[in-house]
Amino acid sequence: MALPSLRSFVARFMLNRLRTARAVARLAYLRNPDKPALIDRRGTLTYAQLQDRVHRLQAWMQAQGVKKGDVVFTLLPETGEQYEVRLATFENGTIFASFHKHLPADAALTTMGRVKPTVFIHDPLLSAPILQAVREKLPGLRTLAIGEEYEKALAQTTPARGTAEVHEDDIFALHMTSGTTGLPKSIGYSNRKYLDSVRFISRSINFTPPVGGPDVNMLGLPLTGPGSGLVLPTLLSGAALVMPEDFSATTLAGLIQKHRVSRAFLSPSAIIDLLDEPTLDQYDLSSLTHVPYGSEMTPAPKIAEAIRRFGPIFQQGYGCLEALPPITWLLPHEHVDAQGNPLGLEVLSTVGRVMPGVQVVIRSDDFKPLPQGEMGLITVLTPVRFDGYWLDPEKTSETLRDGWVVMGDLGYFDKAGYLHVLGRSADRVSRNGQLLNPREVEEVAHTHPSVKEACLVQHGAQAVLVLSLRQSWRKEHDWRTLEGEIAQYLVQQLPAHLQPDDVRIVEEIPRSFLNKMLRREVRLMLEAAPPRAAAAPATTSAAVPASIPAVAP
Repeated sequence: MALPSLRSFVARFMLNRLRTARAVARLAYLRNPDKPALIDRRGTLTYAQLQDRVHRLQAWMQAQGVKKGDVVFTLLPETGEQYEVRLATFENGTIFASFHKHLPADAALTTMGRVKPTVFIHDPLLSAPILQAVREKLPGLRTLAIGEEYEKALAQTTPARGTAEVHEDDIFALHMTSGTTGLPKSIGYSNRKYLDSVRFISRSINFTPPVGGPDVNMLGLPLTGPGSGLVLPTLLSGAALVMPEDFSATTLAGLIQKHRVSRAFLSPSAIIDLLDEPTLDQYDLSSLTHVPYGSEMTPAPKIAEAIRRFGPIFQQGYGCLEALPPITWLLPHEHVDAQGNPLGLEVLSTVGRVMPGVQVVIRSDDFKPLPQGEMGLITVLTPVRFDGYWLDPEKTSETLRDGWVVMGDLGYFDKAGYLHVLGRSADRVSRNGQLLNPREVEEVAHTHPSVKEACLVQHGAQAVLVLSLRQSWRKEHDWRTLEGEIAQYLVQQLPAHLQPDDVRIVEEIPRSFLNKMLRREVRLMLEAAPPRAAAAPATTSAAVPASIPAVAP
């Protein structure tokens, strides 16, 4: 155990001395030239090969007259070119900004008009609807299309390191919010803030290579989203980064097996899909030693199932773009008891305890602190909070109050100091004049063995629970009958004021490009569905059918 401990000490020592993302990348190139660095649809690049391509790309930018502080904007799929562009901006001190392929093209056009990039690197298939308008709106813009044009530009350019002075307080990236509630907002982060976040993370996550195997990280979330948080840790540890082109269960399982992935950053939906995949036993996933999960709240029954299936390798934190993680941690050993069995749902449904150096206060609507146990607005004071939205002081004032980030979530602390996050205040549902937090109902629905995903939404005056089924239940059960059985089950499991007015089963619950449930799309599905005859009302005396046992915690 001494060698990993020494490696961990050395890694933390170096991290404390590094001041910029460029310094992290340059150190990774220097120390690991022959190790695999990037694995994508094109194959595998070593650190030396990746460095060559990054230096060629940054030299091409400089030849176009690009200067430190200019914005480089991308509209790309989840491919290695996106990683290369990001590293090239580290190298020359430009500001990286990106739009995901699933966001509307016209939103990208609007955002580009706002941030005014100097370079636009794009996929022609994605940019086709807006490319002409982009050129008209930004006449001096330099463009580069991936594919033949991109490769030709790299081949004809001599590789060179960036020459601009880069400082820790320089903005190095414009991160875009997810855009699920409107036009994505831009947040500029300095090298200092981003590296401070990595230093926080390194207190709890050991980035040293696994003993006796390769060090391979895999993105289970878009690089244009939370997946970007894996970039600097990957470089610091000299690991390979696997970039899937899609995040389906079979794709992820196949890549874990093929490349012996040791660490996978997964969304809750990706974990749910893996658990639901009927062919999962055909894949060897034994190389996985660590699975950080996040981007939204994860149903506790599914995490308990994942621990039983894969072992105590899961870890989650709480954070967002406005207040970088970790705000709280629920570490792998905090998921299980002394025998390695998953803890109760009252712990697994939390996001853990607050990190040292961070403050979390639950507040009322008038911003007054509330006592332990009372639900209210989650507000955070952290050294790695944002300084404001890019060119949007009005939105900034709504989210940043007296230095505290208003997370937009409701929650409370329990007696043990665990933070319970109940979801967005905007997602609350009205029933009989009372506001319900969907997660309180959804968590219980997930204990039913048939349920894959659960989403409680407002439909007219009703609180409707919309469910999708696990594959093993889809063909063998009549959905209309099952809706009634699940409603009866919830009568037994929930207090009367939390019971939904109706239960609906759908083929799939819509998700965003970050694999989050899209509640507004679920509401639209209900509005578009034809009316149907009411089912027999559930009663508190109804027995739960013997064929439908609850899932054990």
